[in-house]
Amino acid sequence: MSFEPSAGERVLWQGRPHGIRGFIRPMDIFFLLFTLLIGFLFGSTAAATPNAGLFFLFPVVVFGLLFAGPRLIGILRESAGVSYIVTDRRILVRNRGRLVELDLANLPYLELERSWLSGRLIYFGPRQMYEGWGGFYGGSPAPAFRGLVDADAVYRTISDARMAARQR
Repeated sequence: MSFEPSAGERVLWQGRPHGIRGFIRPMDIFFLLFTLLIGFLFGSTAAATPNAGLFFLFPVVVFGLLFAGPRLIGILRESAGVSYIVTDRRILVRNRGRLVELDLANLPYLELERSWLSGRLIYFGPRQMYEGWGGFYGGSPAPAFRGLVDADAVYRTISDARMAARQR
């Protein structure tokens, strides 16, 4: 399996994610709000002491490093290492050590999601009901194009290419 188009294959679109928004999941927002809430509770209980600001910062720093830090590093690594290619026969997704190849003629599932949190995402397989809520790496096992500015146009390109591949 190669990330390069095969001989006779025509590249219809290729790109990379724009920013990290497409990689943010609901659990990330939960961790952020949880960290701020714990910091507020620590700070409000210690408001009578002269170092109340330090009591607020302690849980924010600790929980931030414990929860948000590793997840932020994971998001940055994932978004920096991913590339997408759509040819007239295949869809290719490369993310560091992982290479996903999907045959357009046999692609059973194609979904364009417009999420308020993650923006527009194109999924190539069904997703779990509570994906993204399972902890640090509770994302979807379904291959997806994330963080695309032109996701609507890419979705139409994939849909048209899938139809053409099935007619061959």
